[in-house]
Amino acid sequence: MEPEDIFKKRNFSKVDFEYEELIGRNFSNTNLKNVDLKNRDIHNANFSGADLTGSNLSDTILFNVKLRGANLQNVNLSNAKLWDTDMYGVDLTNANISGADLFYADLRNADLANTNLSNVNLRHTNFDGATFTSIDFTNANYDVKTLDTISKDIRSILKMQGNLW
Repeated sequence: MEPEDIFKKRNFSKVDFEYEELIGRNFSNTNLKNVDLKNRDIHNANFSGADLTGSNLSDTILFNVKLRGANLQNVNLSNAKLWDTDMYGVDLTNANISGADLFYADLRNADLANTNLSNVNLRHTNFDGATFTSIDFTNANYDVKTLDTISKDIRSILKMQGNLW
């Protein structure tokens, strides 16, 4: 087992990671329900297939993180930095992503039901195939590249609620 795989496929529900170095760690297919990772630097980590339901990742640095297929229901990602993050197929139902920076984030095929995307940076974010229900784009910043990846009806909501960069 590689040292970076020490956390892979484990149950860490409600564990306190306050003093643990998490940069580059492999948390793939791990149970991380309700963990508090607020204000942490976790760049280059792998959370593919992980269950982060109800976790707090607010103000967290998640640059170049793999979250592919992760369960992010009811997660707090407010003010998180999600640059170049792989969020393909994630479930963000009832998630709070307000104020987050999703620059170059890959949200293809994501479930964004009841997701709060107010005040977010959506420049170069890819929503191809994502599903939206009761979405809030209030004051979200977006660009033409982002508009090209969403359906016509969602595009009109983003244009009405957000701001073209």
